[in-house]
Order: sequence, then C-alpha cells, then structure tokens
Amino acid sequence: MIICIAHKKDLDGLGSHAIVRRYAKKENLDIEHHFVSYDDLGEVFRQIEGSEGNLIVVADLGYNSKIPLETVKSLYANNRFIWIDHHDWSSGRKLLEAGFKFIHSNERCAAELVWNYFLPEDRVAKRIARLAHVHDFRDEGELAWKLYDVISSGYDKLKFVDFLARGITWNDVFQEVYEDYQKVKEKGYDYLEKHMVVVKVGKYSCIMAISKKYLSSTLASLYLQEKGSDFVIVLYPDGKMSFRRNNPEVNLAKMAELFNGGGRAVAAGGRLDKEINEENFKIVTEEIVDIISRKIHEIAHVQESITTH
Repeated sequence: MIICIAHKKDLDGLGSHAIVRRYAKKENLDIEHHFVSYDDLGEVFRQIEGSEGNLIVVADLGYNSKIPLETVKSLYANNRFIWIDHHDWSSGRKLLEAGFKFIHSNERCAAELVWNYFLPEDRVAKRIARLAHVHDFRDEGELAWKLYDVISSGYDKLKFVDFLARGITWNDVFQEVYEDYQKVKEKGYDYLEKHMVVVKVGKYSCIMAISKKYLSSTLASLYLQEKGSDFVIVLYPDGKMSFRRNNPEVNLAKMAELFNGGGRAVAAGGRLDKEINEENFKIVTEEIVDIISRKIHEIAHVQESITTH
C-alpha cells in the first residue's frame, strides 16, 4: 500500500497526491491519502506510526520543529520512505539524518519532482505537474488559477485528486464551483480591507490582516502583497498564519519558524496557539511584531539553504 501525505491547500500538494494516486493505479496498489498542513504533519506521522511494509510518500511539506524525529525514524525503519519537497530545509538537518530518501529542488515545485520520480513518461502526470508549477511559481496560466479557486472553495479534496488522477483537469462540476466561489472571494477581499493594519518591524514595513477562513491564504496574501509593503502576514481565526514578501532581504521561512512553521524564503506558514478575532486582533498584532522584532536581524539577509540527497 502507498500512504501519501501531502499539502492540502494548493495545487502543488493536491497535484502531488493526484500523481501518486495515478502511480498507485498503474502499479495496482491501494492508496491512503492524508491531506495535511505544517501544523498537523507531526500528528499524522504519529497516527501511522505502526505502519509496516508500505511506501510512504511525503510531498510539498517542509521541515518544522514539531515533526517527531523518533516517529519518523521508526517509519523509515519499517517502510520505504520518500520525502519530496522544495521548501527551506536549512533548519532540518537533524531530521534528514534519519536516512530516508530525500528529493529536493528549489527550481521545481513538488508535483514536478513527484512526476519525474514516479511517472516520468506519463503525459497526464506531466500535465498535472505543469499546472502545479504555474500556480506555485505565480506564472500566467488561467486553468491553474481556476483550479486553485476550486480548491480554495472547500471542494472535496479526494474527489478533486481523483479527477486529476484520471486526467480530468476541468469539467462542469469544477465550473460551477468556480463560479460560486468568485462571489465569496470578493467578500473575503472586502473583509481584508476593513481588518488590516500597517506596522513597522525594525526597518521593514508589514501589512497584517485578519481574514475569513473561506479566503485561502495564498489569495489573501497575494492581495495584500500588491499594496507594496516589505512583507505581509495574514491571520486566521484558528491561529493559522500566512507570510509573503516583496523585499528579498527578509527570509520568511526563518520568520515562520518563530511560529512553529516553515516554508520558503518567499512564502511560508505558521500558527499561533490561540484563536484570533476582531476583539483581540490589535493585541495579537502587537505580540507578533514584538516576537519578530527581537529576531529580525537573524531573519533578514538569511539566504535560503538547499540540501539535496
């Protein structure tokens, strides 16, 4: 059996799921999907700790400090374990010492790496990987961005992955979901405009805002990024944080580590251990500024480090 663990909220993660699902069908293997984010990755590893004799594929998920090292070692000892990623691993060297197969590149998205490893001759897998690249690297491509809106709408992830795995990249179902989400998205942008502040963190400008959960972190952070601050932070009611930058001096992967997260230098995610609402937004904002300000000299001018095996 294949146990596929990949990011749950973007086309790169779900595209990776779809390619591995297509590979499983080709090899006549059962597959179990886990749709996760940085903050619950460690919990998923604990859930499958008793796994033996399976192929475990982790994709589009970078290092974070909450990953249980001994659990990963146990999984690697009893299974074939492959981790495929394109995020910053400069703080994850101890985890890499567990010995699992690690495939990494900062020039390709995770789905492209998954495609090249599992199904390099498969045209459908190639198409999925190309769509994921367009979205993850912010290239022009209408279909990729429409698919991302379908994901952001909350559409069933397994159904979405199954459609892609069967070579269906658009259909009437997706079209209906996409059209409905456009109205919701505009409401989300309006809310951001009314619940944002501009703050100074050291010498850097930051826009911080609280978002409704129905507006994805990518859409929210890209919207705020257009306003021109050095970096932006989007907060969600459950404590989730999304970081994106305009100023290349600031390494957001390092910033996210302050909040139990990780990612890439250009975009990252983390989490606060508290709920956020309109009433405590000002206090939370001040706390975040204080935490980052104390480490800003370590966060700025830190180049993204890449480790490959």
